[in-house]
Amino acid sequence: MNKKRVLAIVAIIAIVALMAVCLCACNAESIAKKLEKKGYDVEVATDKDIADTEEICKAIGCEGGIKWAVSGEKETDAVTVIKFEKSADAKKLRDYYQEMAGDSVTIKIVASVFYLGTEQGVKDAM
Repeated sequence: MNKKRVLAIVAIIAIVALMAVCLCACNAESIAKKLEKKGYDVEVATDKDIADTEEICKAIGCEGGIKWAVSGEKETDAVTVIKFEKSADAKKLRDYYQEMAGDSVTIKIVASVFYLGTEQGVKDAM
């Protein structure tokens, strides 16, 4: 095989491995640690908090559940991160908040992970 083909194969394998690590590393503990390192007061949602949020989500048409949720606050910045079982539910919640709050909050979705907060808060959590 020529060198270009070998390099292309190695690059593809490296990209796939990096994506797998990034997707697996996204959990409540890693988000909480990341926010704490940046000076946020962090709260990991309890089962009751998650059940209450699931009720709200079902009222707007969500079909799956929530795996975990983390919130953090620091001075004027805040962020809430919610991991849904289905990415469609994250999109429904995004649409709900965009309709209610407009551009006053920053909302991002990565796969089935929903980020809501100030612009800097969302950046810090991602």
